[in-house]
Amino acid sequence: TMNRDGAGLTQITHSRGINTSPSWSPNGREIVFNSDRGGSPQIYAMDSDGGNVRKLTYSGKYNASPAWSPNGDKIVYVSREGGVFNIFMMDSTGDNVVRLTWNSGSNENPSWSPDGRHVAFSSTRSGKNAIYLMDIHGENVKKLPLNGSCQTPAWSPRMGSEK
Repeated sequence: TMNRDGAGLTQITHSRGINTSPSWSPNGREIVFNSDRGGSPQIYAMDSDGGNVRKLTYSGKYNASPAWSPNGDKIVYVSREGGVFNIFMMDSTGDNVVRLTWNSGSNENPSWSPDGRHVAFSSTRSGKNAIYLMDIHGENVKKLPLNGSCQTPAWSPRMGSEK
């Protein structure tokens, strides 16, 4: 972590594994991240100072790209199965895992809408990488009309047409 001006750089993970893809909780007290400290990539959470590290995923051999929901109660992430990724959602405690995408290409890089009602993600279900939206139940999936190969969606903090 560091201050906005780049000062105060502080390492908060101290394991032999690779620690990537941090996502802050909405209240700023916790960080969810990806780590292979236990052998395979899994999802972990910790306090913002690096303490109280806890593993959240126990199924799946390769889990990555966690993203905290705007109200802090859910986390979406990807899990590799049979060479493709699918999107899952769990409580912020790691409980109540729900699969959101099924056998439609490789689905990656989930990103919550600011209101917490939708998830944007990239998928190869149409043959090339494109951005899709779905509701938090994995339903009402629609492809965004974008050109080219699109891979890493990120929502603006505001929704709508306001500028």
